[in-house]
Amino acid sequence: MRVKISIMTIPPIFLTACTLCLLALNSLLASSRASQSNFASSQLLAIATKEEQIYQRLSEDPEFYSATDLERQLQTLIASYKAYLLKQAADVDGWILYGKLLRRVHANDAAFNAFLKADQLDPALAVVKQQIGTHLAESGRGKAALPFYIQATELEPETAIYHFALGQLLDGFKVEFVEQAVFSIDAIDREMLKAFRQAVALEPENINFQMRLGETYYDLDQPDWPAAQRHWDQLNKRIDEPWQRQIIDLHRARVLAKLGQIEAAERLLDGIQHPSLQDSRQKVLNQLNSL
Repeated sequence: MRVKISIMTIPPIFLTACTLCLLALNSLLASSRASQSNFASSQLLAIATKEEQIYQRLSEDPEFYSATDLERQLQTLIASYKAYLLKQAADVDGWILYGKLLRRVHANDAAFNAFLKADQLDPALAVVKQQIGTHLAESGRGKAALPFYIQATELEPETAIYHFALGQLLDGFKVEFVEQAVFSIDAIDREMLKAFRQAVALEPENINFQMRLGETYYDLDQPDWPAAQRHWDQLNKRIDEPWQRQIIDLHRARVLAKLGQIEAAERLLDGIQHPSLQDSRQKVLNQLNSL
């Protein structure tokens, strides 16, 4: 049975997936599980290597494969993983690699089943908890996803992306969690802020994490404008790229407006000239004019 895949958005996904695949391969090379024979390990490595070669070709030339040829390559990979796992059903690494491939081609239900199998075999893997939680969250089941996200942070507390994802989940399902009494409004704000702060503490150079933390101060039930100001001012001192600095200045201007520092906000807005930021700049100006 062929797995239904979406090929329209595969190239950009594959371009960003190469590093993930290499990490998986390195892990597989570094520590073969005791339950596997050397022959089984080499079989899985051969399949994963073929997958990595596809990523590499696409990263070098996104037009390397036609749509038809790319689908054929992917179906061959999927069939190889399925055949391998029929014989090596206790191989956790195999189920993880298979599940990740299925996620990348948007066969999400099949990927979910693969990660559930991996979790049955080894319930102490953060990456598996995260993948299961992600599927549940994307299906609108935030309450079911929450324990898996929390377990991922507990199993690998030094991995920033798990804390960041937990913060995103708490923000995305905030209303639902409060209505269902999973959290009080104060508690969910506290836990959301804690998650984003932890992600930033672990990866302070990650600009996406820094930006999200700054925005979180707005998202609190009682926005913390002084804390937001401190965050953006500190981040501004560390950023050299002009476009990013203008984005930060937009945030600084918005916060200054909320704090009643109108002239300072206007001076910052005068320096924002990038065409892509003009709509956002105008929104902040409108806020200033309404005060």
